[in-house]
Amino acid sequence: MPDKKEASSASPQDDALEIRVDAMMDPRHPSPPPAPATPTPLISPLPGETPRTIDIFQDPKTAPEVSPALLGQIGLNPPEVPPTPPAEAAAAITQVPVSPVVFDDPAIDEAVDDIVASDGDALLAAEDDARADSTPTPTSAKTRHHPFKSKWTWLILVAVLLVAVLAVPLTRYKVLGLVIKKSIAITVMDSTTKTPVSNAQVALVGQSAKTDGNGHATLRVPVGKGTVSISKRYYTTANQSVLVGLRSSAGLTLHLVATGRQVPVTVVNKLTGLPLANAEIKALNTSAKTDTHGKTIIVLPTTAAQDSGSVALSGYNTSDVKVEVTSAVVAANTFALTPSGSIYFLSNEHGTIDVVKVNLDGSDRQTVLAGTGKEDASNTVLLASRDWQYLVLKAQRDSAQPALYLIDTANDKTSEFDSGNANFNLIGWYGHGLIYDETKNNVATSQAGHELFKSYDAERGQLNQLDQNQVAGDANNYAYQGFYNFYLLNNQVAYNTQWYAVGTADLGLKTDTIRAITLSGQVKKDYQAFASTGTGYLQAALYQPNGVYYSLFSSTDNKTTYYKFDGQNVVSASDLNQTILAKVYPTYFPSPAGTATLWSELRDGKATLFTGDASAQKPQQLGAALSGYAAAGWYGDSYALITKDDSELFILPVSGTAPPLKLTDYYKSSQR
Repeated sequence: MPDKKEASSASPQDDALEIRVDAMMDPRHPSPPPAPATPTPLISPLPGETPRTIDIFQDPKTAPEVSPALLGQIGLNPPEVPPTPPAEAAAAITQVPVSPVVFDDPAIDEAVDDIVASDGDALLAAEDDARADSTPTPTSAKTRHHPFKSKWTWLILVAVLLVAVLAVPLTRYKVLGLVIKKSIAITVMDSTTKTPVSNAQVALVGQSAKTDGNGHATLRVPVGKGTVSISKRYYTTANQSVLVGLRSSAGLTLHLVATGRQVPVTVVNKLTGLPLANAEIKALNTSAKTDTHGKTIIVLPTTAAQDSGSVALSGYNTSDVKVEVTSAVVAANTFALTPSGSIYFLSNEHGTIDVVKVNLDGSDRQTVLAGTGKEDASNTVLLASRDWQYLVLKAQRDSAQPALYLIDTANDKTSEFDSGNANFNLIGWYGHGLIYDETKNNVATSQAGHELFKSYDAERGQLNQLDQNQVAGDANNYAYQGFYNFYLLNNQVAYNTQWYAVGTADLGLKTDTIRAITLSGQVKKDYQAFASTGTGYLQAALYQPNGVYYSLFSSTDNKTTYYKFDGQNVVSASDLNQTILAKVYPTYFPSPAGTATLWSELRDGKATLFTGDASAQKPQQLGAALSGYAAAGWYGDSYALITKDDSELFILPVSGTAPPLKLTDYYKSSQR
């Protein structure tokens, strides 16, 4: 460390500051000047003030104080404020919260926006005018302390420097742009047709985006001046200077001049006829997107009368099209897209019972699984889950006995999951779980397990046993239990059990029941029990999606008793009779989301279609002018599948007035 006496004195006339350090010698002086006998004051005294000396090495953490005169020479005069006593100034300074500066942080953007929005660009302009009138205020000798010993002084100095920079119009936005970003909305229109220009490239200050079907694009850029560049094939590139200010912009509209033919195009849903927004048409290395009305303008060169292109939209099949190069609105330039997906069905068009699929407009017919020729025409069934992700096929393909096959529609992979010398009764899908009943031909009725109630989890490939029948007695004289009347209700399957006696078997204390089991098999409950010795038979009918009628005929007193089951309780129903029970009730098809129901009823001898809520209430006729069509199921929650003459399959939107679209002819199995 150099000797403290080696510091040179500063001239009071020029108020300069000089600090000599041996390691930083001025090359103009070969040797250091002689040290004065007394310490040199580092702060120039004011007139009448006693010079003061500060040893800069006493507190290495403290920066030297810069005099107001020196600040005045470099243009950084302190603001005009009344003198503040040192104690009050220190208290005020310690109350100033300081946060680190973080760039491009959304929270800081929002905070800074709130602060500057009230001032805005107009305030910054006013500061430019006021700057010329500002004059420095001399610092009183009584308040001269050593502020540069405090870190808060340095922070204030930085703030003063920042204000000085912001006061200069040329640097103001450059500095603010480091911290503040604003969104600017840009709309691009065709200069001739005054219609939106979609898929135009918009660039500003290093940011870029493409306009949507309405010609809109939004960029978030630093505040300040910049040049917007708009470009698109077969248009003249446009450039325009813009100022992104502190206040929210009202938006900017720019017009492009086409260099080709402006061709109007419309895109609709093929099944509904309704317009499709954001559909993209491509041709000759250019493209355009439709607006909310399904319309757009694509500019093409006039070198040909017709150009090849394609139309695409997420959730729809891409379609290859021919575009007529004309500025007139013509039917040939209205293009229809088909929603993505496939319908699977059975077909014996080629002599064997095949599994076939088509698109939702009947196109692109493909054989998924060809028949082997061993199929039993009366015992082949195809059943789809509600979302059409999985199919189950019951068929005799490789032996004289039927087997169950799973088809994953994501890849059309087929796998066998249950087989044997048995009869399979498919009950239905609930989610991705298949529910079915199996009767084993190689297990005698006198043995337990002759009848099994099962489920198959298609996602996990897991086979579960939900229930099995019970027996009592020996091989010659025994009682056995059977399962009947299966109905898929909300998250459970309802069915009834009944005991039968063979030989001299005594049913004794056996009971017949109305039973339900959850689809997981974890909860099984008998909601109503009847003495088996007095039971003649049990009948059931699904009268609404989650409601079952039951009738019990007692052989003891030759009397019929009626019940209702709503999935939670069984209650006696004195208002029922055999006529109501024997009524032909519709087959109800719940929508995939479970919020709606589809069914058909006979009206004037013809099937009439209806939709309703989850309980088949609030019915509305589907296609008021349609008759002779029967409900067959759903595809998604927007389309109904209907049949005609048990051989033709159609698809129909559940809303709107579009007519049904025929998909295919199909093979109807005797089992449904």
